[in-house]
Amino acid sequence: MSPESRKKTNIRPPRSRSSGKGEPDTLCNYDAKENRPFLRIGIIAFVIMVTYTIIGLRLWDLQVVSASKYKEKAAKQYARQIRIPAVRGRILSSDGKLLAGNRVSYDILFHISEMRQSGKFSKTVKHIHKEAAKAMELIGRPMQITEKDIIHRMTIYPGIPMTIAQDLSAEELARITEMQPPIQGLEIVPAPRRYYPGKSFAAHLIGYTGISDPGTAEDRREFFYYLPDPAGRAGVEKLCNDALRGAPGKKIVIVDHRGFVHKEEGKVQNAENGADVVLTIDAKAQKIAEKLLRGLRGAITVVDADNGEILAMASSPAYDLNAFIPRISAKKYKELLYDPGQPFLNRSAFGSYMPGSIIKPLVALAMLENGHDADSRIRCDGVSNIADAKIRCTAYFRGGHGLLDLPQAIELSCNDFFIDGGRAAGIRKLAKIFAQCGIGKKSGFLLSERSGRNPDPAKYRNWNAYDTSLISIGQGKIELTPLQAVLYTAAIANGGTLYKPILVKAIREENGKEIFTASPEKNSILSVSQASLNTVKQGMNQAVNSPMGSARRARNSSIRLAGKTGTAEVGPPNDRYKNTWFIGFGTTTVKGKKKTFAISILVTHGESGGLTCAPLAKAFFEEFLRK
Repeated sequence: MSPESRKKTNIRPPRSRSSGKGEPDTLCNYDAKENRPFLRIGIIAFVIMVTYTIIGLRLWDLQVVSASKYKEKAAKQYARQIRIPAVRGRILSSDGKLLAGNRVSYDILFHISEMRQSGKFSKTVKHIHKEAAKAMELIGRPMQITEKDIIHRMTIYPGIPMTIAQDLSAEELARITEMQPPIQGLEIVPAPRRYYPGKSFAAHLIGYTGISDPGTAEDRREFFYYLPDPAGRAGVEKLCNDALRGAPGKKIVIVDHRGFVHKEEGKVQNAENGADVVLTIDAKAQKIAEKLLRGLRGAITVVDADNGEILAMASSPAYDLNAFIPRISAKKYKELLYDPGQPFLNRSAFGSYMPGSIIKPLVALAMLENGHDADSRIRCDGVSNIADAKIRCTAYFRGGHGLLDLPQAIELSCNDFFIDGGRAAGIRKLAKIFAQCGIGKKSGFLLSERSGRNPDPAKYRNWNAYDTSLISIGQGKIELTPLQAVLYTAAIANGGTLYKPILVKAIREENGKEIFTASPEKNSILSVSQASLNTVKQGMNQAVNSPMGSARRARNSSIRLAGKTGTAEVGPPNDRYKNTWFIGFGTTTVKGKKKTFAISILVTHGESGGLTCAPLAKAFFEEFLRK
């Protein structure tokens, strides 16, 4: 038998065994085995169907139900809101002259998103640095931007153009615009730059700006890229910063995963320009005052005696405000800070000085309110003996002034008279009048000021008659500011009202609507009679207009002044010098209206109040009121 035939004969059907129910066991075993694969397939199909159903439901939730939520999240990942600073408002004088404004400045910007190089991040950095160096060489400026600066800008603010150079001159602008071939990503843009046309004009009042710190800004969290405003650092620029800076605008840009801008999204919301601030300063009066102080150290302050408006506040020396735009160098700032002339010091409001004889009108008021008869006379023999000390009068070498009444004592500035009268009134009565006139407390001036020093015996041990005698002639433990001096001079002129000084007259929006208008405010009313004020006015009038008056050099052809000079010796014994003063007031008609002006003049290191300051008062009013 062949192998093939053996294989065929060996193939037999399986043997059946009866189950006892009429059906072979073989059939039942065969069906169970055949059904198992179908069961598995069904289970797998069910699992797959459930899985796909869950995935489908999840996709439907993501794409339909929660689509808007995730779309917003995705947009936030790639949309960046940029803050656009507003154009700063102007500062104007009361007669409409521009004191602080804005001019067009041309800057060179690099759009970093357009300057990217393929490959490593460092390759883009080196490329930008190389192109910046090329631009700087062309305009003739030293290269000051480092690769570190570029990395910082690309890391922190990749969506904002990088400033390469600011405030191009006409020649620099011509050179860069003619560059061939042009630098890809370079743009020349006009930008507003703060500008002070008068340079040092009213510098201590106007102040200056600097770039604000975004980290301290209230609206910092609203913007991803924060372009800051110029912020006031001193003077009215700082005082009225909120009104001047306006309201920022904004725009939204779309960036890629590296933060580089590739398009703007939506409409740009424009910034609202800042409001204009109008000062009470009269530009003509300020210009004359500053001219008269040129080369001197001192202050000239002029106010409207009927409301406290400051018409001029000149302090010398001053400084050029434009040196701070866009920022002052450390070297230049140090030079100004340590200049012996103290150009940062506003001598009118922040300089505190012994008054000398300009205090005598107030001593006269204390005497009159203490019962002194205006017509009673006191003899001056040229020297006052107080214990072991002697205080000389201006007429010492002539043997004294002789018998004087109160107006004559003011006219001739007699030390003997006021030492006797001051001691009779007492230091407490003197200090009370001084306090009513604003000495020893701040006046309410909107900028920095000092309070001066009102003599208080309680603060000093062993206060004696000699101390009171010195106070009565404006020496010793008493100090005041030129601003305080002009305010009490105005109070004498107007009948006894001490006004709060006004510097900001109005604030106006761009459309001309006034959002603030100043009104006169009273600091105090002098508790003296009109008769006492008239007696003091008479003496001050004689001081200027009598042939022998101590302030006669203030007499002029434009306005009849009443005034008082003062000279205070200060400094250590080996380096004594004189602070010289003039205070005065007068009424005249200006443009059909009666105006009463009050003026105080201080010159440190002067010769005397009569020789140094009175002639300045004459020169001021003759030029200011010239028709």
